[in-house]
Amino acid sequence: MNRRAVRLKGLVRFEFRAPRSDQTLLAAARPVTIGHQTFGVIVVAKPKTVLNQRWLALIERLLLAFAGGVAVAAGFAWYLSRRITSPVLALSRAADEVAGGQYDIDVPKVPGGGEIGQLAARFHQMAARLAEAEQLERNFLMTVSHELRTPLTAIRGHVEALREGVVTDEEMRTASLIVIAAEAERLERLVGDVLDLAKLGAHRFTVLHEEVEMERLVERAYVAFSEEARRRGIDYRQTVAAKPVIVSDGDRVLQIISNLLSNAFRWTPDGGRIELELSATDGTVYVAIDDSGPGIPPVERERIFRPFWSRDGGGTGLGLAIARELAAALGGRIRLETSSERGSRFELVLPTRPE
Repeated sequence: MNRRAVRLKGLVRFEFRAPRSDQTLLAAARPVTIGHQTFGVIVVAKPKTVLNQRWLALIERLLLAFAGGVAVAAGFAWYLSRRITSPVLALSRAADEVAGGQYDIDVPKVPGGGEIGQLAARFHQMAARLAEAEQLERNFLMTVSHELRTPLTAIRGHVEALREGVVTDEEMRTASLIVIAAEAERLERLVGDVLDLAKLGAHRFTVLHEEVEMERLVERAYVAFSEEARRRGIDYRQTVAAKPVIVSDGDRVLQIISNLLSNAFRWTPDGGRIELELSATDGTVYVAIDDSGPGIPPVERERIFRPFWSRDGGGTGLGLAIARELAAALGGRIRLETSSERGSRFELVLPTRPE
């Protein structure tokens, strides 16, 4: 060992063989310095074989730790895979049941939430909506068949009576023809609603652009229900706060207002109140229909605009659905305010000119 080298480098590592020994030692030397004076050198040495044995022991421990880590990781991976794949497999089985038309299924609950939990929740909502859609379809078919059968039965009866000469009096013949015409119009209206809904759903609906005097159009809608209001003792009023002229499809705007009025008359009890109001501000037209009906519960405020859905199971459930779709096709919307104390307020909002 070179003492001068130790003084210069500070720490020196080296190998040497002890006198009268075959062992090779690994050593480290460091100078002992106080101030700028070096008093000697400290040398620490160990047999090389001992150090190699310690390295081997350390490597064995590291290998054991690595094996343990691999085992723990494998167990954790198995646990995670079961935690993920079990709900996914359950969802797959549930999807097979839904594909087979079975919507009343138990969707697995995923502990801890996460993406799989959100997927399960969305799948449950989808199955519920499909079950509701199927029920609505059945209700619609039953309702439409009833709505078609009733006028057809009346028409068939009067036609048979006229053809067989049962009705001979001219006044009775005229009355029978009036009934036939009214029932035929009812059939035409029902078929027209179904076709309109189909066209709107397929985005094959054509909108006209013409000047529409809203005051005259609202007056037409108001007069159409005047007789029913008189017969049922309903306080039926009309308020015109503005006389805007808009560019839109007049027939479709009239159809929307008529559908909203029809809904109001359906739910307003005899002796109640219905008000039709027209106003306009800043390039926007508002047609509001207020009624004194029972109001609409919060859970049903979105459902009433779905096709084929009816609160009491009567009617086709198409009026409000068509009204909202038509309003959107015309660049507008329908707003709803309702409560059990004040009834409901449906408001048609339309731009004065299309975008």
